[in-house]
Amino acid sequence: MHTAGVIPAFLVAIAFSLPLVYIKVKNVRVFHGVAIAAAISAFTLSLYVQHYILSQGAPIVYRMGGWPPPLGIVYEVDALSALLATYTAFTIVFIVAYSYWYLGDDPGVPYYYSLLLGVEAGLLGIYYTGDIFNLFVMLEVLSITCYGLVAYYRNSREAVEASFKYAFFGTIAGLLYFIAAVITYSSFGNLTMGFVAAYSRPLFRYFYQFIDLFTWGNITGAVAAVAALSLWTFTFKAGVFPNHFWLPDAHPAAPTPISAVLSGLVVNAGAYASIRFLYTIFGVYDPLSIFYQLSQYFSIVLSVIGAISAVFASIMMLIQRDAKRLIAYSTIMHLGLIFTGFSLGTLTGVKASVYHILTHAAGKALLFMSTGVAIEASRTRSIADLKAIGRLNPLVGVSVAISCFSLVGLPPLGGFFSKFTLYQAFIEAGRFDLVAILLFSSGIALLGYFKIIQPVLFGFPPSLNTSDIGRFRRTSLWASLLPLLIVLVALNPLVVEALLREAAESTLLADKYISQAVKSFIDYVREVQLSSGG
Repeated sequence: MHTAGVIPAFLVAIAFSLPLVYIKVKNVRVFHGVAIAAAISAFTLSLYVQHYILSQGAPIVYRMGGWPPPLGIVYEVDALSALLATYTAFTIVFIVAYSYWYLGDDPGVPYYYSLLLGVEAGLLGIYYTGDIFNLFVMLEVLSITCYGLVAYYRNSREAVEASFKYAFFGTIAGLLYFIAAVITYSSFGNLTMGFVAAYSRPLFRYFYQFIDLFTWGNITGAVAAVAALSLWTFTFKAGVFPNHFWLPDAHPAAPTPISAVLSGLVVNAGAYASIRFLYTIFGVYDPLSIFYQLSQYFSIVLSVIGAISAVFASIMMLIQRDAKRLIAYSTIMHLGLIFTGFSLGTLTGVKASVYHILTHAAGKALLFMSTGVAIEASRTRSIADLKAIGRLNPLVGVSVAISCFSLVGLPPLGGFFSKFTLYQAFIEAGRFDLVAILLFSSGIALLGYFKIIQPVLFGFPPSLNTSDIGRFRRTSLWASLLPLLIVLVALNPLVVEALLREAAESTLLADKYISQAVKSFIDYVREVQLSSGG
């Protein structure tokens, strides 16, 4: 249980220490080593947390500072949050390895890794937190570090402008979520996710009468307002319509490994938070919830914004001339499909969305990093001027092709199975309109991806000297691309079915999540009674 609380704090401590150490240690290669060690440690600890949860068959609760819910902030980790946190930490390990190849002896490396580890701390904190206000804190940690990384090339007007735009609208989105947290506290009297979830289910209120001590107000109206404000924030973080406008500028302006983080991992936080609020906390799709009457409204809203995002972004991919902007619009498209999946309110829909989060994260990180190699070799982001680096380094060419084909949904790659699960979910729900959206956006996107595949694999080879050729064949490049390539191929139902089902069931059936939060409070009361001799 304590491990879940240690990981974000550990990453923050390392992140803050790097610039201070740089005052004395000027060898930037030391910081590459520290960063990869920190990333591997975070992944190992997160893997342990996930193993513990799966073996126990129930969420774990960590009481920060020893204070129980709802009196203090807690971390509560279930199968869904543990899976996404572990997968995030795993992917960042290889992004850090890629950063060693990409940045080399850049003097800004200590500050770069300070911000990157801050991003990881924010992401894992978002997944692990069981407190609505602490989620706001972690969203701000994530946002501030992302703003800094987008503007890493501070001498570039494009980067500074994109970062300012991202930060300006991100601040507004953060304010809206803060207002939602205030409304939640004024209505429920606490901000513990498990306790708010318990109040929304009359069955749990019957067994845990003391929950009524912490609640008051017009609950249904409050939940509608909170959900609306929160979803505005979460759709901004995810980059889906109508809050997608910042993403095509911010993601291309950042260093390529950061583009991989932003498009492959950061946007997932918005999708996860939406699922957590609508399913676990308020139980909008739970027939036993007092807020079930709101389900039809949120289903319409989520499916509409998801469908528009998928269609609009896939079409925009066709007219892009910048390789990184094209990939950024691909992110908007895939997040739109993810939102349509969990808009259904079904087990298959949630499972399909979580599945597509995994395949998209691996595919998008791999595509950004492999295309980034072509951009470095060509010294331009213009698609028409990309060189066939795939001829010099076959791994890069294969990575570009496989990641594109997986994102399109071609068998037997992971993206095919996640899109097929989405297809099944739409058919089960009778949403043939969403089936058409899925097929149309995927077909249009295939044409967009071919715009990148053609020059990288079949264009003119780059003109490189001996030292450049050595750089593009460096071991660290293989160490970052090859594992993600293998994962993308291995993400099939035979491997992940059990994990996906456990994650989806823990989301739809919030009884264990609620019970563990309430149990933590009861255990604390008993501990106090025993210590006082009562």
